[in-house]
Amino acid sequence: MKKLIYIIPLLMLLGCTSDYIEEPIQYNQDIDIFEVQSTTIKDGDTFKIKFDNVATYKLSLTDEFTNVTYTNEKFNSVVGENILTIFTKAIPKGSFIFMVKDSDDNIIKKTKVKI
Repeated sequence: MKKLIYIIPLLMLLGCTSDYIEEPIQYNQDIDIFEVQSTTIKDGDTFKIKFDNVATYKLSLTDEFTNVTYTNEKFNSVVGENILTIFTKAIPKGSFIFMVKDSDDNIIKKTKVKI
């Protein structure tokens, strides 16, 4: 019985410690989204993409594990920084590959994103 008097407070002390949860690194909007390896995005986030020429590109969001493409959005770029907004309410949460493709479907840039 005396052993329980020592064990119970020890268990309570260890059980009441706070859990350490690492916060995901949020994307800094001052840099190109493709200059980082991976980032966490949420609905309505804006991001920058830098291009050297004017052309029509396709933004593709593909599931990293199942290779299912959720969106293919075409846009016309300008030379320098292009600021775009991403809307993710209709896309399930998970890990995705975010790609920029040219008109021939060649991958120009890609990065991992988590929603």
